[in-house]
Amino acid sequence: MRIKELALDLSPLRAGGPLGRVLAARVLALLAIGLTSVGVVVQVYGQTGSSAQVGLVSLVLASGLLLGFLAGGVLADRRDRKGLILVGSGWAVVTFAVLAVNAAADRPALWVVYVTGALFGFTEGVAETALTAVLPALVSEEHLPATGALVTVTTTLGAIAGPMLGGLLIAGPGLATTFALAAVGTAVTTLLLTGLDRMPPTGAEAPGPSGAQAPGAEEASDGPPDAPADRSGPGSGGAGAVADLREGFRFVARHRIVSAVLVVDLCVAVFAAPQALFPELAERRLGGGPELVGLLTTAPMIGAALASLTSGWTGRTQRHWRVLCAAVAGWGLACIGFGLSPWLGLGLVFLALGGVADTISEMMRRTLLMTHTPDPLQGRVSSLWLAQAMTAPALGGVIAGLASSAVGPAAAVAGGGALCLAALAAVALMYRQLWRNEGQSVTTRPDNDEVGRGDNRGATASA
Repeated sequence: MRIKELALDLSPLRAGGPLGRVLAARVLALLAIGLTSVGVVVQVYGQTGSSAQVGLVSLVLASGLLLGFLAGGVLADRRDRKGLILVGSGWAVVTFAVLAVNAAADRPALWVVYVTGALFGFTEGVAETALTAVLPALVSEEHLPATGALVTVTTTLGAIAGPMLGGLLIAGPGLATTFALAAVGTAVTTLLLTGLDRMPPTGAEAPGPSGAQAPGAEEASDGPPDAPADRSGPGSGGAGAVADLREGFRFVARHRIVSAVLVVDLCVAVFAAPQALFPELAERRLGGGPELVGLLTTAPMIGAALASLTSGWTGRTQRHWRVLCAAVAGWGLACIGFGLSPWLGLGLVFLALGGVADTISEMMRRTLLMTHTPDPLQGRVSSLWLAQAMTAPALGGVIAGLASSAVGPAAAVAGGGALCLAALAAVALMYRQLWRNEGQSVTTRPDNDEVGRGDNRGATASA
């Protein structure tokens, strides 16, 4: 493989269309969120001096996100996705502006931070689900892997640059300016997205005339296939939303590739979560303080950035499932190496390698989910994945903490990596047929002329 083939694949952007504008808006939005997340933590701790209060405000935001993901999954498969994205972006402008005004007051009100945090979490969850659902419709199927890599790059950039810039701004101009700049950046994001065309869900997830399902899907019963949910008539309120969510769960349970991706993702988050033990490791094993925790947190991000910038090969591979399994195995091995490392430098190397593996894993997960989910179900499948991605690491942190209290932090990290490898082996055996049938996919969008006519055709399978 030539060096230039490793470079980030920009072909989806060269093909034209709205993807470039959407990704630019996503970068700005993530930077603004990064500024705000650091600002909220600093403000709450500065006013209360309580880490418990910091954890509580994080829990409020996480709860709003979870509800937003679940509601957004249903809405994104019923409504114009552009409208949902704009609602979330517009509300973020209001939220950040309110936080700026509150921070500039003589006596900032803590309840304002909690209320705006909860509402922002909900609308951001809806908007992020809609954005994730609409991405496959913006590019051709051949560009889906490269698009997944580009989305991962924007996530990595926001995760690194946002908090870093936020810390500098808070130390300089202050909290109010930081929140105000986040509001301005999000307003630019909203303007970038306003010029997009409407993005309603297209197609239908009903089986074809023969009653056959898409490759990889399996019926859970011998009964007739379920009819598509009615998204417009009188019963499409709360009961209809619950029915739609059940429909999404059924699709995930029956589709072998989609369910396998979510199970693998769950195994990684639950068993291999060293981040929760960084403070204890820094103090008890490595003899450092908060600055060392920051170094441990940064090391995987450096690996993630390296993997993102050299991800050109991911758009050419046809073995996404195998690459996903290899990347997850790499993350598990990196956790073992980090837990057993006697020196800080070697541990940082393992964490950076783990960041490479985790980023490649995310690219493959995005590609598989986008490729194998029909457009009418993109919202709900995306919401389930995003909700799992938010809640599973929290569970993994609790498990890591309990293990650390029993065997120590280093052994807990190494043991978590070993459990991740064992779980991966079990999943690979459970879904062993995927190693032979990786070439099958579900078309996630109709042709452009079909979208214009609003045809309601079933998702087609392609080998």
